[in-house]
Amino acid sequence: MKRPLRNIERHVALLAGDAVAATVATLLALWTWSLTADETFSVEFLADRAQWFLAIPLWVLVLMPTRDIATAFDLRATCLAMIRVSALLLVAYLAVFFLVSGDRLPRLVVLYILAYGSLFILAWRVIAQWSLTHTRFSRRAFVVGTGRLVEAALTLLGDPGLKGWRLLGVVAPEGLDLITRRGPLAVPAFDRVEDLERLTKERNVTDLIVAVDRGEHLEDTWLPVLLKCQEQGVHVVRFAQLYEDVLKRVPVEHVESTWPLTNFFDIAKYQDNSPAAKRLVDVLAGVVLALVGLLLTPFVALLIAFESGRPIFYHQIRLGRGGRPFRMTKFRTMVNDAEPDGEPRWSVVGDPRMTRVGAFLRRIRLDEVPNVLSVLRGEMSMVGPRPERPEFFERLERDIPLYRARLVVAPGLTGWAQIKHHYGDSVEDARMKLGYDLYYVKHQTLSFDVRILVSTIWTTLKMQGR
Repeated sequence: MKRPLRNIERHVALLAGDAVAATVATLLALWTWSLTADETFSVEFLADRAQWFLAIPLWVLVLMPTRDIATAFDLRATCLAMIRVSALLLVAYLAVFFLVSGDRLPRLVVLYILAYGSLFILAWRVIAQWSLTHTRFSRRAFVVGTGRLVEAALTLLGDPGLKGWRLLGVVAPEGLDLITRRGPLAVPAFDRVEDLERLTKERNVTDLIVAVDRGEHLEDTWLPVLLKCQEQGVHVVRFAQLYEDVLKRVPVEHVESTWPLTNFFDIAKYQDNSPAAKRLVDVLAGVVLALVGLLLTPFVALLIAFESGRPIFYHQIRLGRGGRPFRMTKFRTMVNDAEPDGEPRWSVVGDPRMTRVGAFLRRIRLDEVPNVLSVLRGEMSMVGPRPERPEFFERLERDIPLYRARLVVAPGLTGWAQIKHHYGDSVEDARMKLGYDLYYVKHQTLSFDVRILVSTIWTTLKMQGR
């Protein structure tokens, strides 16, 4: 059996290739500069200018997209990342240039490095996209399950995040008609789970995606067959787990009511291994944000008052950890009496109640700065699910299974759902964001919080908030 490449192996290959490309680019840049400067290119020449090789980790480890496979093999995302790297290198160069002699950091070298580095890394990513997702190294999968979830699994396998996967067939003992009624499948479909062991051998299957509606199927004929396939070296994965790994959210619409018992309570408790460290980050970041708020508040207040008068701040009751209500404070972004009849309304795209200043504040997420008071009081965290209004929460809890599970952690100024999905204005949006919230609760760590904070800063700089 030809062993497929795992994502971690693709990550390592990408990093190694980026490192080689950046090193070659730096060597070539110094060689080119030695010609223009009439210097002899030698080991001594390189050793005397070793500081230029400090740019390599910046290229490779900091900003190049390698963590997410779909993004890593996206040439547009790679080009955008190289622009960010180039801008950061230029800023770092200008900062250092004024601290050392210009002879040590000539301007031409940094231009050569940026040009060669961009060219070589882009060329490597094109090669990697072809080679690392080649059929020889792809994962060859069968989907086995019942109609509704099999259909969802087929949709998942068409997601760009599953680079390097090939669907070879479907085994659906129940509901085969359901998944084929829209037309014939592009892969063979079978209705006998007993044939699964033979099919995995004949078709060199590496992965079985188990998509079942009810767990009792695994107690009779399914489990023995799946165990025999696993004995052959086939990787068996539940559809919900694969969905979570690929899309970084929990498939709320597809998980069973017992999901919290097996995937949430125990794992979520021990993932957050240092509540004290999280609180320390909240306080430190909150103090910094409070200082920024003190500097900006007079200017923001003038803009709001000039356009729509007073009040400057907007107060609203939200639900915190465990459903405890607290008073949230934000800069007012809508007209006065935005809900004149007292009926709560979601904010929608192009909301006519939004002021021009308010729309700008939301794009740069400056309207949230007064919320830092709630962070310092411990009612909120810097990172967590978005705090919901009690009126909306009651409605969403009735319509969406597991919605209350987001209350096991403190709400946040920003969060995984906030950076991965747009501002929700419907039940379906809330369902999608709940999937991200549950993923965060299940996987919460201090490093995950830092990653979300960095992404939020980048979103703010791009003015993509809402």
